This record gives sequence, structure tokens and C-alpha cells, in this order.
Amino acid sequence: MADLIKIVGVALVTVVAFLLVKQTRPEIAMLISIAGSILIILLSINTLTSVITQFNKIFEATGVNASILLPILKIIAIGYVVEFGANICLDAGANSIADKILFAGKLIILLIALPIINRVIDMVVGLL
Repeated sequence: MADLIKIVGVALVTVVAFLLVKQTRPEIAMLISIAGSILIILLSINTLTSVITQFNKIFEATGVNASILLPILKIIAIGYVVEFGANICLDAGANSIADKILFAGKLIILLIALPIINRVIDMVVGLL
């Protein structure tokens, strides 16, 4: 809960600073937005560590092959990085570039997911 309060605090300070500077120095306002976003991500690292630990516990409890864990975590990380990059582009008014980032991220996620999909299909076919 304390981390969430810190994150919301940083977000509010970033937004206020962004709005104050935006009219006179839009390039500085964009840097403020990026810096605030990076700080929020850094404040979220503890939560990310907890999520990874919980994933490990789930895989250990279910007996699912742990080699599936790494691609799943990669897919989640790619989703967040892509969203972060696209949102920065949207904030800068570069909607077309944001769309391309989202498209590329989806393709990369599909590429990483294909081996998992193949394993699931193999397991289903093996049950039949």
C-alpha cells in the first residue's frame, strides 16, 4: 500500500509539473513526463519481484514445466514495455509511431508464444 501511495504521489507531482511547463516549454514537459514515468516504473520493481515469486510458486504447485515460465514473463514484460513506449509516443502526439510500436510488440509476443501454443497442442493431442 505504501508503494502505491508513493506511485500516486509521483504521478500527481509529474502531472502538475507537466501541466505547468507544457505551455511555455513543451520539450521540457515531455522530459518531465518521461522522467516521472521511469520513476514510477522503478517504484514498481518490488511488486514485480513479488509477481515473479508468485509465478514460481504456481508452477511449483502445479508441476507445470518451469521452462514455460520464462516465455510467459517475457511476454508480460514485452507488453508493459510496448505500452510504455506507445504511451510516450501518444503523449508526444506521434500516434502513427505508437501504432507501429503496438503492432511490433504484438508480433514479438506471438513469436514468443508459438512454442507454448505448440506444447499445449501436443499435450491435447497426446490426451486424445
